[in-house]
Amino acid sequence: METVNLSLREARRIAIRAQRLAGPRPPATAEGLMEIARSIRVIQIDSIAVAGAPTQYLVPFSRLGPYDRAILDQLVFVDRRLFHYLAHAASLVLTEDFPIFAGRMRQYSTRTDRWAIRVAEWMEANAHLRQEVLNSIRQGGPLRSRDLADTSTESWQSTGWTGGRNVNQMLERLWVEGEITVVGRDGSQRLWDLAKRWFPAWTPRERLSEKVRSDRAVELSLRALGVATEGHVYLHFTRWDYDDLKGSLGRLVDRGEAIPASVAGRRGFYLHRDHVDHRTAPWRGRTVLLSPFDNLIADRARTKMLFDFDFGIEIYVPAAKRKRGYYVLPILSGDRLIGSADVKFDRHARRLVVQKLLFEEGFAMTAAVQRAINELETFVSAPAPGSKLNS
Repeated sequence: METVNLSLREARRIAIRAQRLAGPRPPATAEGLMEIARSIRVIQIDSIAVAGAPTQYLVPFSRLGPYDRAILDQLVFVDRRLFHYLAHAASLVLTEDFPIFAGRMRQYSTRTDRWAIRVAEWMEANAHLRQEVLNSIRQGGPLRSRDLADTSTESWQSTGWTGGRNVNQMLERLWVEGEITVVGRDGSQRLWDLAKRWFPAWTPRERLSEKVRSDRAVELSLRALGVATEGHVYLHFTRWDYDDLKGSLGRLVDRGEAIPASVAGRRGFYLHRDHVDHRTAPWRGRTVLLSPFDNLIADRARTKMLFDFDFGIEIYVPAAKRKRGYYVLPILSGDRLIGSADVKFDRHARRLVVQKLLFEEGFAMTAAVQRAINELETFVSAPAPGSKLNS
């Protein structure tokens, strides 16, 4: 198959279109949000709400504009069309994609990687805690971690914040194994219930071979990226969990779902078939603020290559050494990342404080950037949804 040669600008526009950050916005409704979710396939979760809302709400905002955050909670905790699981990080993923993630939902004791062996040994040493947690949730769920007693016999060892947090660690491991799932929130606390009684009856349950699972995940990852290398695909969607990435890409090429491409003379890229008409498709860029965990910029090396934009999370960097700020939202304008805004939501005054604006060389403040800041303030100033939602 003949290679498609793309310029950097063409590749950027393909990536932005694929992420639904160009063109007309979908409606700020449940179906509009589901349209976004099906395009980008994964919405990362993070608890930090410095900007007035955590990233799982900001990612749809960048694509829809201001919307009612209760819509997302309804889709997750009531309609159950999205659920919490591991993708490229802890994320909201589509329930219709359940067969892809079911391949990860296996006991640590069946795995052979070093991390899994360590976890399996700890879980075996704390078999009583495991059973107590499951019994308590079965009898009284949904429950918070603080509702569960720590009956561990061996404490979880870690130099980080998870050290000694045995109940939380057991809940996380049972979640990965597919025994339990997040079914709501009580403030900052997650509510846990048994997965087998929470997922709706319509959840697809077909068992996929590793080859089919890999092909499906790779195709969805490439579709969400638009144009990408094997390495870019590897780091996206079901990060590190592609059984036969190279083989899947080859089969997608054979089926015409992926097309070999080069970007600015660099070979090894693949273009998703949805973008074969990229040169004739109308371009309508937007100016929006992006969550620091937005899918478009989640792969920092790809962001640097496509946009020549250096960006990293500086929350744990000493204040005097920060380049951009504590909680920074990159600014996308058209097909360029033109700068960043370090923002903080003042909950008492109900307003967004821009602590620092930093523009890339050749770019400056514009009316479109101010409108984007104003839109974010409108969004985060609206009343937050109820703190507790479950069935």
